[in-house]
Amino acid sequence: MSIVKFSFENREFPSLEEMTDVLLHEANEQIIRIDMGNMANTNDNRNYVKWRLLHLQYYFGNVTPMKVKSTYNSLWSQLYRLEHQDEYRHPYLKKLLEKVQHANL
Repeated sequence: MSIVKFSFENREFPSLEEMTDVLLHEANEQIIRIDMGNMANTNDNRNYVKWRLLHLQYYFGNVTPMKVKSTYNSLWSQLYRLEHQDEYRHPYLKKLLEKVQHANL
């Protein structure tokens, strides 16, 4: 008999439901802090949200619980919005764009 443990960053949770509630709350709070200007919209600050959502995605597998599906999807949408408000570009994409710009000169 195997016991399923739900953990994230050295914290253990008694159930998937409790871990989901805590991680969604933390992700939402971080997005609010960024939106309010209390934190910069940087890749590191967005990763705080992304890692929580990805961790939940791992535990959900292919089926997001209906109880949290709306909130979960909304947080992903907000994260996507923040990523596109920032001028961050992936290093590989940045090199490609520079090559294209220099080729057009």
